[in-house]
Amino acid sequence: MGRKAATKSTSEKDLQDAAMLLFLSALSDGATIGEAAHEAGVDRTTVYHWKERDADFARAWDEALEEGTERLEREAVRRAMVGVEEPVIYQGQLTPVWETNPDGTPKLVEVEEVGDSGAPVKVRKPVQARNPDGSLKYLTVNRPSDTLMIFLLKARRPNTYRERGSLQLTGAGDKPLAPAVAAGGVLVVPGMMADPVAWAEAVKKATPGDAE
Repeated sequence: MGRKAATKSTSEKDLQDAAMLLFLSALSDGATIGEAAHEAGVDRTTVYHWKERDADFARAWDEALEEGTERLEREAVRRAMVGVEEPVIYQGQLTPVWETNPDGTPKLVEVEEVGDSGAPVKVRKPVQARNPDGSLKYLTVNRPSDTLMIFLLKARRPNTYRERGSLQLTGAGDKPLAPAVAAGGVLVVPGMMADPVAWAEAVKKATPGDAE
Protein backbone atom coordinates (compact mmCIF):
# COMPACT_ATOMS: atom_id res chain seq x y z
CA MET A 1 0.00 0.00 0.00
CA GLY A 2 2.88 2.30 0.83
CA ARG A 3 4.37 1.74 -2.62
CA LYS A 4 1.11 2.71 -4.34
CA ALA A 5 0.91 5.92 -2.32
CA ALA A 6 4.47 6.84 -3.27
CA THR A 7 3.75 6.17 -6.96
CA LYS A 8 0.66 8.34 -6.85
CA SER A 9 2.52 11.14 -5.08
CA THR A 10 5.35 11.01 -7.63
CA SER A 11 2.86 11.09 -10.48
CA GLU A 12 1.12 14.15 -9.04
CA LYS A 13 4.47 15.90 -8.56
CA ASP A 14 5.42 15.19 -12.18
CA LEU A 15 2.12 16.60 -13.39
CA GLN A 16 2.59 19.72 -11.29
CA ASP A 17 6.15 20.20 -12.54
CA ALA A 18 4.95 19.86 -16.13
CA ALA A 19 2.17 22.39 -15.52
CA MET A 20 4.67 24.79 -13.96
CA LEU A 21 6.92 24.55 -17.01
CA LEU A 22 3.99 25.19 -19.35
CA PHE A 23 2.98 28.22 -17.28
CA LEU A 24 6.50 29.68 -17.25
CA SER A 25 6.95 29.06 -20.97
CA ALA A 26 3.71 30.87 -21.81
CA LEU A 27 4.60 33.72 -19.45
CA SER A 28 7.99 34.17 -21.13
CA ASP A 29 6.24 34.30 -24.51
CA GLY A 30 4.33 37.38 -23.37
CA ALA A 31 1.09 35.80 -22.17
CA THR A 32 -0.81 37.30 -19.26
CA ILE A 33 -0.90 35.39 -15.97
CA GLY A 34 -4.45 34.23 -16.71
CA GLU A 35 -3.53 33.12 -20.23
CA ALA A 36 -0.43 31.31 -18.99
CA ALA A 37 -2.42 29.53 -16.30
CA HIS A 38 -5.00 28.45 -18.89
CA GLU A 39 -2.17 27.17 -21.11
CA ALA A 40 -0.93 25.10 -18.15
CA GLY A 41 -4.40 23.71 -17.51
CA VAL A 42 -4.79 25.29 -14.06
CA ASP A 43 -6.48 28.37 -12.62
CA ARG A 44 -4.91 31.60 -11.37
CA THR A 45 -5.42 30.62 -7.73
CA THR A 46 -3.26 27.55 -8.23
CA VAL A 47 -0.30 29.38 -9.77
CA TYR A 48 -0.38 32.04 -7.05
CA HIS A 49 -0.42 29.23 -4.48
CA TRP A 50 2.66 27.73 -6.13
CA LYS A 51 4.37 31.10 -6.05
CA GLU A 52 3.73 31.56 -2.34
CA ARG A 53 4.92 28.06 -1.42
CA ASP A 54 7.87 27.60 -3.81
CA ALA A 55 10.69 30.19 -3.77
CA ASP A 56 12.39 28.69 -6.85
CA PHE A 57 9.15 28.87 -8.81
CA ALA A 58 8.62 32.46 -7.64
CA ARG A 59 12.06 33.45 -8.95
CA ALA A 60 11.41 31.65 -12.23
CA TRP A 61 8.04 33.43 -12.45
CA ASP A 62 9.69 36.85 -12.14
CA GLU A 63 12.33 35.96 -14.73
CA ALA A 64 9.73 34.61 -17.17
CA LEU A 65 7.53 37.68 -16.67
CA GLU A 66 10.48 39.98 -17.39
CA GLU A 67 11.40 37.98 -20.49
CA GLY A 68 7.80 38.15 -21.71
CA THR A 69 7.70 41.90 -21.15
CA GLU A 70 10.92 42.36 -23.12
CA ARG A 71 9.45 40.25 -25.92
CA LEU A 72 6.36 42.46 -26.01
CA GLU A 73 8.54 45.57 -26.03
CA ARG A 74 10.55 44.25 -28.98
CA GLU A 75 7.34 43.52 -30.87
CA ALA A 76 6.02 47.01 -30.07
CA VAL A 77 9.21 48.56 -31.44
CA ARG A 78 8.96 46.42 -34.60
CA ARG A 79 5.33 47.42 -35.16
CA ALA A 80 6.11 51.08 -34.53
CA MET A 81 9.08 51.20 -36.93
CA VAL A 82 8.50 48.43 -39.48
CA GLY A 83 4.74 48.04 -39.18
CA VAL A 84 2.20 45.26 -39.42
CA GLU A 85 1.52 43.56 -42.75
CA GLU A 86 -1.96 44.48 -43.99
CA PRO A 87 -3.78 43.60 -47.22
CA VAL A 88 -4.24 46.27 -49.89
CA ILE A 89 -7.97 46.74 -50.55
CA TYR A 90 -9.13 48.24 -53.86
CA GLN A 91 -12.83 48.86 -54.52
CA GLY A 92 -13.69 46.60 -51.60
CA GLN A 93 -11.63 43.67 -52.92
CA LEU A 94 -8.23 42.19 -52.12
CA THR A 95 -5.60 43.14 -54.70
CA PRO A 96 -4.18 40.05 -56.45
CA VAL A 97 -0.49 39.58 -57.15
CA TRP A 98 0.04 38.29 -60.73
CA GLU A 99 2.80 36.00 -61.94
CA THR A 100 5.19 37.55 -64.44
CA ASN A 101 7.41 36.33 -67.25
CA PRO A 102 11.21 36.84 -67.13
CA ASP A 103 10.77 40.08 -69.11
CA GLY A 104 8.36 41.44 -66.51
CA THR A 105 5.18 41.06 -68.56
CA PRO A 106 2.14 39.37 -66.97
CA LYS A 107 1.97 35.61 -67.44
CA LEU A 108 -1.22 34.72 -69.31
CA VAL A 109 -3.07 31.44 -69.60
CA GLU A 110 -5.78 30.51 -72.07
CA VAL A 111 -9.07 29.45 -70.51
CA GLU A 112 -12.49 28.62 -71.90
CA GLU A 113 -15.50 30.64 -70.79
CA VAL A 114 -19.11 31.01 -71.82
CA GLY A 115 -19.54 34.06 -74.03
CA ASP A 116 -22.45 36.49 -74.20
CA SER A 117 -24.04 34.38 -76.90
CA GLY A 118 -23.90 31.32 -74.70
CA ALA A 119 -21.25 29.65 -76.80
CA PRO A 120 -17.84 28.74 -75.31
CA VAL A 121 -15.03 31.16 -76.12
CA LYS A 122 -11.33 31.10 -75.34
CA VAL A 123 -9.81 34.05 -73.48
CA ARG A 124 -6.38 34.80 -72.09
CA LYS A 125 -6.22 35.73 -68.41
CA PRO A 126 -3.39 36.60 -66.02
CA VAL A 127 -2.20 33.93 -63.60
CA GLN A 128 -2.45 34.81 -59.94
CA ALA A 129 0.68 34.05 -57.91
CA ARG A 130 0.56 31.66 -54.98
CA ASN A 131 2.16 31.61 -51.56
CA PRO A 132 4.53 28.78 -50.51
CA ASP A 133 1.57 27.01 -48.88
CA GLY A 134 -0.36 27.04 -52.15
CA SER A 135 -2.86 29.76 -51.24
CA LEU A 136 -3.55 32.63 -53.63
CA LYS A 137 -1.25 35.62 -53.13
CA TYR A 138 -2.58 39.12 -52.54
CA LEU A 139 -0.79 42.44 -52.30
CA THR A 140 0.13 43.57 -48.79
CA VAL A 141 1.90 46.56 -47.27
CA ASN A 142 3.58 47.18 -43.91
CA ARG A 143 1.96 50.03 -41.99
CA PRO A 144 4.02 51.44 -39.09
CA SER A 145 2.08 52.63 -36.03
CA ASP A 146 2.45 56.30 -35.11
CA THR A 147 0.50 55.68 -31.90
CA LEU A 148 2.93 53.02 -30.74
CA MET A 149 5.84 55.28 -31.63
CA ILE A 150 4.40 58.03 -29.42
CA PHE A 151 3.98 55.63 -26.48
CA LEU A 152 7.53 54.34 -26.88
CA LEU A 153 9.00 57.85 -26.97
CA LYS A 154 6.99 58.87 -23.89
CA ALA A 155 8.23 55.78 -22.06
CA ARG A 156 11.89 56.45 -22.94
CA ARG A 157 11.87 60.24 -22.58
CA PRO A 158 8.89 61.12 -20.32
CA ASN A 159 10.20 64.61 -19.52
CA THR A 160 10.78 65.45 -23.18
CA TYR A 161 7.55 64.05 -24.63
CA ARG A 162 5.10 64.56 -21.76
CA GLU A 163 1.96 66.52 -22.53
CA ARG A 164 2.23 70.12 -21.43
CA GLY A 165 -0.49 72.68 -20.87
CA SER A 166 -1.66 75.60 -18.79
CA LEU A 167 -4.99 76.92 -17.63
CA GLN A 168 -5.78 80.52 -16.65
CA LEU A 169 -8.32 80.79 -13.83
CA THR A 170 -10.23 83.79 -12.53
CA GLY A 171 -11.71 84.48 -9.15
CA ALA A 172 -14.18 86.97 -7.76
CA GLY A 173 -14.43 90.09 -9.87
CA ASP A 174 -12.63 88.32 -12.73
CA LYS A 175 -9.36 88.78 -10.87
CA PRO A 176 -6.77 86.36 -12.33
CA LEU A 177 -5.74 83.50 -10.13
CA ALA A 178 -2.38 81.80 -10.28
CA PRO A 179 -2.16 79.64 -13.41
CA ALA A 180 -2.67 75.89 -13.32
CA VAL A 181 0.33 73.95 -14.53
CA ALA A 182 0.61 70.44 -15.99
CA ALA A 183 3.58 69.15 -14.01
CA GLY A 184 4.71 65.59 -14.70
CA GLY A 185 1.24 64.62 -15.92
CA VAL A 186 -0.51 66.08 -12.83
CA LEU A 187 -2.59 69.26 -13.07
CA VAL A 188 -1.54 71.63 -10.27
CA VAL A 189 -4.24 74.21 -9.42
CA PRO A 190 -3.15 76.12 -6.31
CA GLY A 191 -5.71 78.91 -6.60
CA MET A 192 -4.88 82.36 -5.20
CA MET A 193 -1.38 82.67 -3.76
CA ALA A 194 -0.51 85.82 -1.94
CA ASP A 195 3.19 85.52 -2.64
CA PRO A 196 3.98 85.32 -6.40
CA VAL A 197 7.57 84.38 -5.66
CA ALA A 198 6.43 81.41 -3.54
CA TRP A 199 4.05 80.32 -6.32
CA ALA A 200 6.81 80.50 -8.92
CA GLU A 201 9.05 78.42 -6.70
CA ALA A 202 6.27 75.86 -6.16
CA VAL A 203 5.77 75.53 -9.92
CA LYS A 204 9.50 75.12 -10.44
CA LYS A 205 9.64 72.29 -7.90
CA ALA A 206 6.52 70.60 -9.32
CA THR A 207 7.79 70.68 -12.90
CA PRO A 208 10.78 68.38 -13.45
CA GLY A 209 13.31 69.55 -16.01
CA ASP A 210 13.89 67.65 -19.24
CA ALA A 211 16.48 64.93 -19.16
CA GLU A 212 19.86 65.89 -20.51
